Amino acid sequence: MKFFLAKIIEDKSISKVFLVSLLATSFLLISILGIFWVQQARQKFKQESKQIQDDFFKIQEKTLQHETQTLINYIENEREQTRNTLKKDISSRVYEAHSIAANIYNSCKNDLTEDQIKKLITDALRSVRFNDGSGFFYINSLAGVVQMNSENPEWEGQNKLSLKDVFSIPIIKNEIKIAQNNGEGYSNYSWQKEEGQKIDPKISFVKIFKPYNWYIGCTQYVENYELKIQDKILDKITDMRFDESFSIVVFNFNGTCLAHTQRDLIGQNLWNKKDKDGKKIVQELITRGTDKDGGFVRYADPYKKGSQESIAKLMYAKTYKDWQWVIGSGVHISQLTESIQNKRNELKALVNGYFIKAGLIFLLTIFIIITFTRFMVKISKSGLEILTQFYKNAASNSHIIDISKLHFKEFKILGEHANEMILKRKSIEHQLNIETAYFEQLFENSPEAIAITDNESNGIKINKQFTNLFGYTKEDLKGVVIDTLLADETKQGEANSLNYITAKGQMVEIETVRKCKDGRLIDVSIMGNPIEVDGEQIAIFGIYRDTTERKIYEKHLTEAKNKAEESDKLKSAFLANMSHEIRTPMNHILGFTEIITAQEVSEIERQEYGDLIKQSGINLLQLINNIIDLSKIECKQIKLSSLEIPVNTVLTELYEKYYIHKNKNKKSHLILKIQKTLNDEDSIIYTDPGRLEQLLSNLIENAIKFTDNGFIEFGYQLKEKNKIEFFVKDTGIGIAEKSMENIFHSFRQMDGSDTRRYSGTGLGLTISKRLAEILGGEIRVESKENIGTCFFVTLPYNREKLQIEKTEVCDKKNYNWKGKSILIVDDEKINFSFFKASLVKTKAEILWAKNGSEAVTICQSIAVDLVLMDIQMPIMNGYDATKEIKSFNSQIPIIGQTAYFQKEYKQKVMASGCDDYLSKPIKTAKLLDSIEKQFLKN
Repeated sequence: MKFFLAKIIEDKSISKVFLVSLLATSFLLISILGIFWVQQARQKFKQESKQIQDDFFKIQEKTLQHETQTLINYIENEREQTRNTLKKDISSRVYEAHSIAANIYNSCKNDLTEDQIKKLITDALRSVRFNDGSGFFYINSLAGVVQMNSENPEWEGQNKLSLKDVFSIPIIKNEIKIAQNNGEGYSNYSWQKEEGQKIDPKISFVKIFKPYNWYIGCTQYVENYELKIQDKILDKITDMRFDESFSIVVFNFNGTCLAHTQRDLIGQNLWNKKDKDGKKIVQELITRGTDKDGGFVRYADPYKKGSQESIAKLMYAKTYKDWQWVIGSGVHISQLTESIQNKRNELKALVNGYFIKAGLIFLLTIFIIITFTRFMVKISKSGLEILTQFYKNAASNSHIIDISKLHFKEFKILGEHANEMILKRKSIEHQLNIETAYFEQLFENSPEAIAITDNESNGIKINKQFTNLFGYTKEDLKGVVIDTLLADETKQGEANSLNYITAKGQMVEIETVRKCKDGRLIDVSIMGNPIEVDGEQIAIFGIYRDTTERKIYEKHLTEAKNKAEESDKLKSAFLANMSHEIRTPMNHILGFTEIITAQEVSEIERQEYGDLIKQSGINLLQLINNIIDLSKIECKQIKLSSLEIPVNTVLTELYEKYYIHKNKNKKSHLILKIQKTLNDEDSIIYTDPGRLEQLLSNLIENAIKFTDNGFIEFGYQLKEKNKIEFFVKDTGIGIAEKSMENIFHSFRQMDGSDTRRYSGTGLGLTISKRLAEILGGEIRVESKENIGTCFFVTLPYNREKLQIEKTEVCDKKNYNWKGKSILIVDDEKINFSFFKASLVKTKAEILWAKNGSEAVTICQSIAVDLVLMDIQMPIMNGYDATKEIKSFNSQIPIIGQTAYFQKEYKQKVMASGCDDYLSKPIKTAKLLDSIEKQFLKN
């Protein structure tokens, strides 16, 4: 190749060769760039086409999902409205029947016997039919005996308490329970008609008829109403109108078209209908629709009218399993093809434009190359003439070339070499001086400590950094073996060995310790290397680097690595433990739920399993609350509310709570003690009550968990004048001394093995420590293994912001409320006994309701002069009961009473309709005074 090129340019002028070369190179370069650009444009077209396609399908899929889900939501809403209509219908029927029975009873109770009245009532309701004959009334006693049932007359006189539906749900028992507890209500069950295998849901409504301890009921099949709503929904879907590209369809699971934007397809079975590619469309829609979130189907639409060929279509399908429907929304995707064709036309126009531009650029390039070549030839001839003249005169004189007149780099290099031949002698001497100065500056100002010795290690020269590092000067080391000063007694042997090696011409490198002039020992790295001239060793240089900071850094790095590894192990252990703690209650919940729903179990077993499920749920909730609390504390997002709280009351409530807790956990033999050192008034402090109770609860629960015998004692004492110290003491297993420093750390437990006896996450004490610090105090522990543990929590005894109400001394009052009736509403018998004892001397008639529902019933049936209402109760709470009573008797005074003392609770109680508010513990004098005020008002 080289020979071929040489033959081509031989005897050719530089200008012609240069011109042809530039033209050929330019044409080749423009061609390569053009091909590359066209390829890039085509690649970009493919990417944009794909992006258009992806964006189109994403938008259409989202729209179709939305439309289908909107339709399903509409169906759900219609079903719910239908169900409400059904419930309203049967309840109004029962009210009518109850009114008939009450009228018969009231008009005949003084003239006829009980049996005659009962017969009149049953005869009057037996013949009543409604809803095209499907609706009827029935009467049962609260003991479960059928009094009247026109649908099943053979049941009359029989006890049907054992009657159950197809899922073994007791029908009569549930209705009796609703009638007894609420007076009236709805019941749901499933019934299988005798003529078929289909299971149909039913709804019944019952209302108690108190004169005979009966309840009157009415029941209806839900299916009768749902068939009507299905027809309504399908008609609405069929009437929907969209543009030609969008459609909505409904098929049942056997492939029959129930609704379609093309009305002629409704009623046809399209199970085997295929598109042009052989895809069975309806079967594919049902298959994709049964997926968890529905699915998409693409096919060529065979139903499109007025089209000679099938049009591509995208449809989203989702099943409505309750009715065995599959609902789909579809759209034609012809717009996608048009968008891609538009992009292809743009690419074609762009490529044609490029070729026109490329031709113009090539012509312009030829003009520039010719002009540039003529200029280059001109300045090249000028340089060659200068160099030719120099070489003619070089043998006779020392003429120096003016480099500035040479324009090309190669000509300048030739000129420099020519001048170098003349200046070489002076240049060599000058360069030697420069190199000597370089070495001196580099040696003296080096950031490393450097020492030069002879072959016997005697000092010759040191730099400033050596003096800064070790403190020795040049005079101290001149003619002295350096290591006799730098190496202490323990390192002399090492130093002698290093000197011996370097004297033999070998390089050494070591990290060791050397002594400074002031006696200090420092960590250094030493590198020693021989200095040779013409192959002969004349000296040795040593570089000393201070590694003290690096050693310290490496030490810190090692410690940090160890801590990180330990933290990783702790977190791994914590996650494993957390998995155990979560899965254990979940196992109970899921396991007992499966037993209850899948097996025949007795009512006693069902209640027992239900209690176990509830307790497991409580345990799981406590675990989640601990994790959330720790997360909030670590992120400093926990909010405190500073309120006045009576410490004595808090401890009393904790005592009552954990007295029951230890008995439930099979530790009733443990003795629970409480210590209070201040009276109730002096025990009031200013802090967050919820967090204080949480902190103490964690410590008390731990004490009960880790104590098998002996006692648990908790309380407080005043420490100094401005601190109050709480304590929780037990006679449990204690804490090993090696575990004491880690008990408050996150993810730590005394026993992290797989055989540990006590469960737990290891978060309780961590949360307690953080809470104590947030509340402005601290926590500490004293413990001896196998003897017991005592935790101390010291908090500020903060009373500055308190506004203590001073009770005025007054004479005791004697209250005489003879003829007044007071209703006490409280689910706790001990609370009722307290109120009854407080009111016994007032001569008032005392009534008791165990929940809000009973209170409403009593107030409706008899005249009550005042209600003392507890807020937190089962079945119906105090808020709802107060609103219910006030709705039919707004004049009756109601006093709310609760264990919560925060301002927001008081506002909530008063907003429900209560006339006054008392917070527990309630003093008798305050109770009597509040009642007296209400009697005087009314």
